[in-house]
Amino acid sequence: MNQREILTVNTEKRESIGKESMKKLRKSGWVPGVYYAYESKEGNTVLLKIQESELKRVLKAPGATHQLLNISIDGDIHRGIIKELQRNPIKEQVLHIDFYGVRADQKITLRVPLMFNGEAPGVKAGGTLEQVMQDVEIECLPDVIPEFIEVDISGLEIGDAVHLKNVTVPEGVLLTENLDDVVVVVTAPEVLVEEEEEVLEEEGEAPEPEVVKKGEKKEKEAEEE
Repeated sequence: MNQREILTVNTEKRESIGKESMKKLRKSGWVPGVYYAYESKEGNTVLLKIQESELKRVLKAPGATHQLLNISIDGDIHRGIIKELQRNPIKEQVLHIDFYGVRADQKITLRVPLMFNGEAPGVKAGGTLEQVMQDVEIECLPDVIPEFIEVDISGLEIGDAVHLKNVTVPEGVLLTENLDDVVVVVTAPEVLVEEEEEVLEEEGEAPEPEVVKKGEKKEKEAEEE
């Protein structure tokens, strides 16, 4: 199973709230966030902050945004996942982060990326590989979250497609989306498509030259009379 070592994210509790306080935090190199404990109730939501450099370190790890994490809050370890990242749309800077706590015996739903393996014969023949889906929603226990889901494309010819029902998932993992959805498809080359369209157009055209000839013949007969 494609799993990786559980990362530890170091955070600290924060008391400050409000827009101005958040701006000051960011200017001083911190990113504000919230930890929502499993089945959050009053008192189980923790306001926290994480150093920007620490967050960058974590996010550089493969699959960090969809993996089980050890979230350290002032030294106390909590198991959880990154549920949401709010970014500056221009600078791509993380403005806020939400962590959700999990329990080892309770399944969770999250999205994981797809990894396409193999070489499609249809691509070698000139077709184009179109990846319709980049990630997929799954349900599983926290301890068996895969780093990615593999998709075998080694048998795809031009016009072939892989549907979710054709994708093999690790034991204990359930795909929660429509199994008839297309994951990847090999489409025909544009040149080939254009040629086929031209052939269809030609087959549908009337024999215009013959009509012109008959018209010319009638004009000549009229002139002779």
